[in-house]
Amino acid sequence: MSEKVDGSPVSRGDFLRLAALGAGGLGLTALAGCSGKAGVSEGGRQGYVVAVTHGLKDPTRVMLALFTATKMPKGDNHVWFAIDGGQLCKKGEADKVTSPLFPKQGSAAKVIEQIRGQGTALHI
Repeated sequence: MSEKVDGSPVSRGDFLRLAALGAGGLGLTALAGCSGKAGVSEGGRQGYVVAVTHGLKDPTRVMLALFTATKMPKGDNHVWFAIDGGQLCKKGEADKVTSPLFPKQGSAAKVIEQIRGQGTALHI
């Protein structure tokens, strides 16, 4: 198995050993980079970001994002309205958004007020 092929200076067995060592080293490097806490921190600042990227044409996705934002633990949390989600920030537009999957929440406007009441920052 350790015979040389086509006059190459490295035998097949040596090549396989080096490949296994290299793959093992990469795996250990990847594991060393994975830790429970982030390596970069801004003075212990922790929080979540929810992006609302759908608008009036997809009310279920809008309500899912907003409902998720109501369940975030306390922290430096943000809700961003982007792409089609920016339409919801126009006066009266969020009142038009309801979803049959979220009947208890009512309209998107009610959920946005609830999010604002929790101290979560809203951005367009």
